[in-house]
Amino acid sequence: MRKLLALVLAFFALNGMAIAEPVKTAHLTTELIAETTVTKGGETWLAIRHVPLKGWHTYWQNPGDTGLAPRVTWTLPLNVAVSDLVFPTPEVQPYMGLTNYGYSSETFLLAKLTNGSALTSGVLPVKARVDFLVCEKVCVPETVNLSLDLKVTVTPEKLSDFSKAHAGLPQTVPVAGAYKVDGNTLTLGLLSPAQTEDFTHPGGAYLFPVEGGLIDPSAAQTIELGPKGFSMTLKTKRAIEAPFAAVIKFASGQSYAITVPAGELHAGTSGLGRPAAAKPDINIAGVLTAMGLAFVGGLILNLMPCVFPVLSMKLLALARAGHEGAAGRRESLFYGLGVLLTFTVLGLVLSVLGSALGWGFQLQSPWVTAGLSLLLLAVALNMSGLFEVGSSLQSLAGGRLSGKNADVTAVLTGALAVVVAAPCTAPFMATALGVALAQGGVVSITVFLALGLGFALPVIALTYLITYVPAVAAKMPRPGPWMDRLRLILAVPMYGAALWMAWVFAQQVSGWGLFALVIALALLTAGLWWPKLSLPSVLRPLFLGLALVVAGIAAVQKPNVTPTVATDHEPFSTARIAELRAQGKPVLVNLTAAWCVTCKVNERLVFETRTFKDALTQSGTVYMVGDWTNQDAAISQYLSQNGRSGVPLYVYYGANNAEPVVLGQLLKTDDLVKVLKK
Repeated sequence: MRKLLALVLAFFALNGMAIAEPVKTAHLTTELIAETTVTKGGETWLAIRHVPLKGWHTYWQNPGDTGLAPRVTWTLPLNVAVSDLVFPTPEVQPYMGLTNYGYSSETFLLAKLTNGSALTSGVLPVKARVDFLVCEKVCVPETVNLSLDLKVTVTPEKLSDFSKAHAGLPQTVPVAGAYKVDGNTLTLGLLSPAQTEDFTHPGGAYLFPVEGGLIDPSAAQTIELGPKGFSMTLKTKRAIEAPFAAVIKFASGQSYAITVPAGELHAGTSGLGRPAAAKPDINIAGVLTAMGLAFVGGLILNLMPCVFPVLSMKLLALARAGHEGAAGRRESLFYGLGVLLTFTVLGLVLSVLGSALGWGFQLQSPWVTAGLSLLLLAVALNMSGLFEVGSSLQSLAGGRLSGKNADVTAVLTGALAVVVAAPCTAPFMATALGVALAQGGVVSITVFLALGLGFALPVIALTYLITYVPAVAAKMPRPGPWMDRLRLILAVPMYGAALWMAWVFAQQVSGWGLFALVIALALLTAGLWWPKLSLPSVLRPLFLGLALVVAGIAAVQKPNVTPTVATDHEPFSTARIAELRAQGKPVLVNLTAAWCVTCKVNERLVFETRTFKDALTQSGTVYMVGDWTNQDAAISQYLSQNGRSGVPLYVYYGANNAEPVVLGQLLKTDDLVKVLKK
């Protein structure tokens, strides 16, 4: 067996393959590997791969408060050169009040080899002596001697998979920035590079100075948002000479190598206070908590005003459920299925696009609001008895269950309920949705399913209670003419919902667009009411088709300017917030939307009151309003930076650069006035 092994090793040696055995010490395993063979005059990456024992760690090039960086002494053939080590992004390693920087798992220290020798074939013997300091509760110096026979070829041949090695390195992006030192405080300001999401969400970021001894590793690093980037404040230990090189690691896990000069900080890198907390690590307890909040939020969502019109249809179903038994229970389950499917779809879309959209995004599209205007009007007309088109729409509008389409119609009712519910954000929902969108993937879908379950459960539970508890069923009135009268009464909120959706549409298009929608609604009414008027039925599809065409024309009209708000205010601008805060003035930010019912309730009951207006004047608070009726990238980014996925969002910046406070979504005038006066 030994002879066979010797023959194999000899074969590889003769063929010039890069063979190197790992070296094991008492506390780590190390080896020297190459990414490819090397050509004459060519280059390849070398890596010193090392894995410490569990519980032990090695150090970064700047070890922090204590420790030593790895040192490498190369032995190379004539005219072969190796670059300085390139280190992957380190971990923060706190220990007994000290802070160190290093690695506790598999690590690749990279160096680039350049072959300047005259060899065109054969091997280059590469040797490296590496001195590590390996620590747990005690530190042990370790020295390993590594060697590698690197093959020289005409065309490079891949030897090792270096994907993990390269993935651990900080990215290099062109970042405009500067730093200034005031006493023992260093403030670093960075402008956000284009299309680099991390720099616009710097919560949880940490800065590793490349040179040791410049910054106190154990001191807190504070972050402040700005309209165009962010700034970090650190404590210095000694004088710093320009330029300042560092690696900045974000909560996402991505890191970037930056080098900035000394000078005045760029405008727009501060002024908005601390960012929202970084996204939490995924753990079962956190996910379960988010699911619980989503479930409770879904239950409460049934009580929000924007859901009432659609739930009025389900009230009719509950009224007859005691006398239809199995059919009523079946309808409730398919209604729940429609709710869960729609929430799942919303979760998938928001998980993929995240802060680019946000909760209620579908109502930012005039196509959707125009379509919902037509649909809600059709349901209202049907509930009023002005037309009948068979079991499908009858069931959707609360009619008796019958026909093969009853299940499909129940699913569609659940979907409609979710779409119309989107303008409302119930208590507990904001936190749950923030977790869902921050984590994405399976976590996001799980939270949205919990939200859907909470939303659908009351209708399902009441249906089963009515059908399975005789005492409850006995109290339900028998079907009769009263149900037709109830349908007429419940048609009123449906007309109101259609009118409200048309009003939302009016905020998204020009005056001509609204005029076109009114014509489309009139054509729809005529087309649906036509048979009742005993007029030629051949014109009915013509009117309905024209209604859809005109609504489509209405949806493509250019949007109006931002709707006005009754109370005097300034338009939303992060740059203006930073400017006002620099002047020491308090600022109240109100992010709203025409389709957000909660927003409109707060505006009517709080922001338009004389008490609130007097408090603004007396406190000298600048009132700033941002309208998210249509998609707005600046508002979407601000929402995301504050850990929210939708409106309303109310943020109060106190005087003299006090830290921002995110207020609740359901406001009371007295509570808000106390905040302003405080």
